[in-house]
Amino acid sequence: MPYASRSRQPFTAVVAALVLTSGFGCGGGDEETFVGVNGDNSMLPGADGGTGSGNDSPNSAGLAVLGNGTHAPDAVVLTRVGSSADGLNNPRDVAVNPAAPEQVWVINHNDHSATIFLDAATPQQTSMKRNGPGSSHFMSKPAAIAFGAPGILATAQEEDAPTQPTTPADFMGPTMFSADLAIFDGGHASHLDMLHNSPNSVGIEWDHNNVYWVFDGLHASVTRYDFQKDHGLAGEDHSDGIVARYVEGQVGYVPGVGSHLALDHGTGRLYVADSGNNRIAVLDTNSGTRGANIAPNYDGSDQYSMEGASFTTLVDGAAVGLVRPSGIVLVGDTLFVTDHGATRIVAFDRSGAILDWLGVESVVQAGGLMGIDAAPDGSLYVVDATGNALIRVSAKAP
Repeated sequence: MPYASRSRQPFTAVVAALVLTSGFGCGGGDEETFVGVNGDNSMLPGADGGTGSGNDSPNSAGLAVLGNGTHAPDAVVLTRVGSSADGLNNPRDVAVNPAAPEQVWVINHNDHSATIFLDAATPQQTSMKRNGPGSSHFMSKPAAIAFGAPGILATAQEEDAPTQPTTPADFMGPTMFSADLAIFDGGHASHLDMLHNSPNSVGIEWDHNNVYWVFDGLHASVTRYDFQKDHGLAGEDHSDGIVARYVEGQVGYVPGVGSHLALDHGTGRLYVADSGNNRIAVLDTNSGTRGANIAPNYDGSDQYSMEGASFTTLVDGAAVGLVRPSGIVLVGDTLFVTDHGATRIVAFDRSGAILDWLGVESVVQAGGLMGIDAAPDGSLYVVDATGNALIRVSAKAP
């Protein structure tokens, strides 16, 4: 499976039975497998006039990881992989390390930390929590995480207040870290670079080299950050960075809700879970021309707006029954989207048509479903920010 770079009509679910069976022992966490939950079998309703399409009957094929068109949680395996016992504290996003798929990383908004699960969802699972000195600045209130070039990751911070005595409230931006477990602590010592000018960021996606895309909440934009050559561990020189702000004012930030991004590296199409506008949008990252410089420029780097970029709506949420899209991951030709407002996972094809969906409200608390990522075995990981949990969704054995 290819790696991910990742008025509503009534929706009801009837819980007929919920059986919790003991899972695997893990480093302080509890793991439970949920079976025997029956859900409503209606598809997300379509509506006239919208972009994207729905279907009122079960999909004839569906996707195994979402229950093969049944939409019933008892048609899949739902496993609680991590909990507050593992240090989860308002977990907002999850990422499987492509260079070490046995590592599943979760970032915790409330205490500027990351919890890393090793051998996740196996009897050998352990976990570790990292928030070293300076994490309250370099990883302040993290809302999103993305792995980049081998051995590197970056986080986006949902912060718009001073994090150091010498920096202003609108200083915050994305931070790049070493992903080496012997080095990473989420703080000053393990950060490789940091750029500024995107407070309240709630989504991040890797492009290539040290280039990342960020959902910038303060400016209601999608912004391209090129760190270029990093300054090394614990360095300070940010002057070689390049910041290009796209589609300013065209996306909607919802405080406390992730608006995640997924890049198709083959086409340059960036899929945006635009939570505030209830849609899945697409930015053509190959389009647009350089506009005026933007300010403030705290780094003394090259920072400017981009004009005329192609930005379109792939899925109109109201037209297909979405409530508030949040997490997004691209796996092959399938987009998996978490609906924060309805607590379900919805799969779309590249045209915006619904392929399948699964309600997970039996195991994820209301208002908790946000970040999502895919593992090489085809399973999905989602975070429950309200219930402080990491949930694995996997297909049942044939």
